[in-house]
Amino acid sequence: MKTIKKIISLGLLASLTIGCEDLKFGTNFLEKPMSDEVSIDTVFSAKRYADQALNQFYKSLPDYMPAGNGYHNEAFILDNFSDLGYTTRLAWNHGSITSASGKSSFPYQLTNTEVMGDPTFGIRKAYIYIENVDKVPDMSDEEKKIRKAEAKVVIGYHYMDMIRYYGAMPWIDHAYSAEEIFKFPRLTLEETVEKTVGLLDEAAKDLPWFTTDAEYGHMTAAVAKAIKFRLLMFVASPLFNYSTPYYDGQAATEHLSWYGDYQESRWEAALEAGREFLRMNKENGDYYRVENTGNPREDYINGYFTKGNREVVMASFRWAVYDRGIKPFRMYDQGYALPRANHADMFLWHDGSKFDWNNPEHKAYPFFDAAGNPTRDIRLYETLVVNGDKYKNRKAEVYRGGREGFGTGAKEGMKFQFGYGFRKFIRDKDNEMNKKPYSCPLIRMPEIYLYMAEVMNQLGQASVKDEFGRDAYDYLNLVHERAGLPSVTVAEVPSGESLLEYLLDERAREFGQEDIRYHDMRRYRKGAEWATRPLEELVTTKIGDNEFNYQVNVREEKYLWYDHWYLIPFPVSEINKKYGLIQNPGWE
Repeated sequence: MKTIKKIISLGLLASLTIGCEDLKFGTNFLEKPMSDEVSIDTVFSAKRYADQALNQFYKSLPDYMPAGNGYHNEAFILDNFSDLGYTTRLAWNHGSITSASGKSSFPYQLTNTEVMGDPTFGIRKAYIYIENVDKVPDMSDEEKKIRKAEAKVVIGYHYMDMIRYYGAMPWIDHAYSAEEIFKFPRLTLEETVEKTVGLLDEAAKDLPWFTTDAEYGHMTAAVAKAIKFRLLMFVASPLFNYSTPYYDGQAATEHLSWYGDYQESRWEAALEAGREFLRMNKENGDYYRVENTGNPREDYINGYFTKGNREVVMASFRWAVYDRGIKPFRMYDQGYALPRANHADMFLWHDGSKFDWNNPEHKAYPFFDAAGNPTRDIRLYETLVVNGDKYKNRKAEVYRGGREGFGTGAKEGMKFQFGYGFRKFIRDKDNEMNKKPYSCPLIRMPEIYLYMAEVMNQLGQASVKDEFGRDAYDYLNLVHERAGLPSVTVAEVPSGESLLEYLLDERAREFGQEDIRYHDMRRYRKGAEWATRPLEELVTTKIGDNEFNYQVNVREEKYLWYDHWYLIPFPVSEINKKYGLIQNPGWE
């Protein structure tokens, strides 16, 4: 047996001190002020200090913006671990990664020392709060109940995230003290999922469906149910729910890295979780919704970028405002991670047909027609910087010799070397984003709708109307038509595998740069297909005042893929402590 003192990187030390920070809600929620250290007895001696303790576990929520010292090491968004992005800084290029590799080799690790995004910090601080808030003399019982439920949702979010990266996990049910002696094995995957779902359901009973403006950013019942839906969709997918494990080994044999079989009931549980969310949302006047005013680009911008909109179910707030300095945009600024041309090619022609460089009209006007009107799915222009679109109060010059053109030797051109630049969240890096209220959307309503379409399709119910009067195509079209595209029909995209592939691409179009594609690649075991796709680049040459020649090339570089990468490893230093932690299969 090991004492808790020796278990460092799993973050279970129940420190007797806690950072004392001013908690701010509304537009300043979670803005970081000055702090110092005080005892737990002092922290829970008054509501004003207890609110500062609440702030501690909220600060552990992730923020996937590519900032230095961010949620993902090396400031990457997860698209760069998939077929949507590329960087030479990842071991995904050369495959020389082991469980002893440094944290920058992986998209997520328990040894992350940053407060923001660290599950071990967040879980510990949440349990400290839960176990001590009843001492506060000037808080009502109702407020204590709600705040404890908020802490449980934060714990549930972290477990959902850890399950997606690691599979089965040890279960933490209190803030461990330094004197406790115990073994700390992983539960089975099924047990970990059940406990996480149970905690989220328990918390939801004590929470409102949405908050007041003054408490915007607090966990709600809607957040708890949305996390539950995301989790059950992930674990119902083929990575875990299949007739064979993705990789053999002790963790597979003990059902830590998969369920051990395929059961349709897991998809049915996910569908019921989605219906549960929609029922409760309907009971609350469809509070969360996708807005479609007929202005597709503005509606899309408002949905992912504008703080406080009804589309975002859950968000985190690392900063108060966007800053065109390096703060939230290190990866964009330094140009060491790049969007692939493959991603751009996923965005459809304006009539909803597949974009094709072999189509003469498409090749002549891939972004704008002769009159300057957009020719593609409007989400392309808000996800990537394309030649001729608005950028820095002018038109983007993403062509050889242009200000954003690759090949001139300019630093700016290096960021556009695949023929496109990053735009989402950074936008024009000027008036469109600078000093605007900051938020990082973690769950948006399009995810709920596209999950509903996916799970209905998986269960053979794609054309069956549900209790809300919608089938899978209706849910898809709530997202698709908001982008200004015509509705998708079963005649055009048959149910089954065709619809599944369409939905996965639709998620890439809707959620580019929002930490979605990498998880889709893994849950559907598509690493060998997606990550190793040839690297396309678009070479644009100016041939007239407003005419361009476009040529698609394939670069020699490529990403590798090994099947043991579907789950990431626990650090070898933790395995060597011999307290019951079994490594994921295939990792040395």
